[in-house]
Amino acid sequence: MMHNADSTPSATTGLYTKHYNILQTIADRLRSGGPADVDALLEDTRRAMESYEICRTRLDAVRAELNAQIGRS
Repeated sequence: MMHNADSTPSATTGLYTKHYNILQTIADRLRSGGPADVDALLEDTRRAMESYEICRTRLDAVRAELNAQIGRS
C-alpha cells in the first residue's frame, strides 16, 4: 500500500524516513503521557497506522531485494 507514485530508491527512502519520523514523534508523545484530547489520540492512532503500513511495505520490499541479491551470490 505504497502511497507514492514515484518509486525510485531515493523517493521511497524519503517516504520511509518521513513516515518513520511520524511514528517516532507519536511514540515519543505517547511515552510522555499522550495527548490530553481523546480526539487527538484518535488522530495519532490513525496517522500511526497509516505510517506503519507504509514503513512495513518498504521494509518488505527491501527484505525481498536483499533476499534476491543473496540468492544471486
